[in-house]
Amino acid sequence: MSWRSTYKAGVAVLGTLAATSMAVVAVVVIGAASVAAASVPRGDSATAATYQVSAAAQGRTRDHWTPQRMRTATAISPALSPALSPSPTGTRLPATTRRPLQPTEGRAVPAASAPKGTPRAAPFTGSPTTGALFYTTGGKNHFCTASVVDSTAGDMVLTAAHCVYWKGFATNIEYVPGYHDGKQPYGAWPVARITVASGWESSHDPDLDFAFLTTASVDGQRIQARTGGLTIGFTRWYSEKIEVVGHNDTDTGPIRCATKSFRFRPGQMEFYCHGFWTGTSGGPWIIGYNVKSGTGTVFGVIGGYETGGDYEWASYSAYFGSATRSLYQQVERQTAILPTPAPAPTVTGSAGVAYHPISDTRR
Repeated sequence: MSWRSTYKAGVAVLGTLAATSMAVVAVVVIGAASVAAASVPRGDSATAATYQVSAAAQGRTRDHWTPQRMRTATAISPALSPALSPSPTGTRLPATTRRPLQPTEGRAVPAASAPKGTPRAAPFTGSPTTGALFYTTGGKNHFCTASVVDSTAGDMVLTAAHCVYWKGFATNIEYVPGYHDGKQPYGAWPVARITVASGWESSHDPDLDFAFLTTASVDGQRIQARTGGLTIGFTRWYSEKIEVVGHNDTDTGPIRCATKSFRFRPGQMEFYCHGFWTGTSGGPWIIGYNVKSGTGTVFGVIGGYETGGDYEWASYSAYFGSATRSLYQQVERQTAILPTPAPAPTVTGSAGVAYHPISDTRR
């Protein structure tokens, strides 16, 4: 919930909404370099919209993110219109308040209370595969949360689409795994390519609020060789025991919470946990999380409905189904020509079925 905006996908009524599908035919490429098109099966809803970051821009990103700028970055994006921005002034939300739902048709929406027994997030020093994602929009410095996921090339990071694209692609994007108290234990990694679904680019479809980032190599090393990666899970159950990691706008380090996910509506998942304020958008939902190694299976990120949620105790994610898998595979194909790729990982689908990330062939 980087913004926790008043953006709505529509009135949420359980069991009454269906996911929208559309014909997909090619990869849309925007920016300085062309990327090979990938064939996408009809019925998926995730044609890739990709922005290639030039080598010069990557160099500027490295120069831009000084320790001071990272410390003073906020989670508020002024690129949004005032109607969507939690803070028109661009300042941080106070640590002692949580923005309630905004008035609707002149009537204040009653404040909701968290269900009894809702857990509370706790601070920790982070793990190798999760961290803070720094970026600029409108000339201002901001951040979200992101995580490293297994990929053939070993250079892929997962976050929420609304962190990296709204009216245009964000700039100066740099990912810092394990970031806490100003420390960068696994280095800082400029982003070389940003990929969102075209359905997100065109209409901000909350069911497509996920993005894959390709990081540049640093000192000849790719990020997954340094940090390891989370397995990515598709078409799993909505209901899972999970741990969620996020970087708050009110803390100097990350937080984590053990909780349970459940279905909010078709295409959207939800969990309850106190303490997820602005900045936690893109935070991974992890099954079987090992904090020390950073391993586990990520099957959601904070985002989706209300760009993650209007209350600090209720958070959402787009469901990772065929659209997410399609976008992931397109990014894999874009990087398949890179030299000396790492061994292909296994990604988990429904009922524990394993898939090869490029061919999607059952093993």
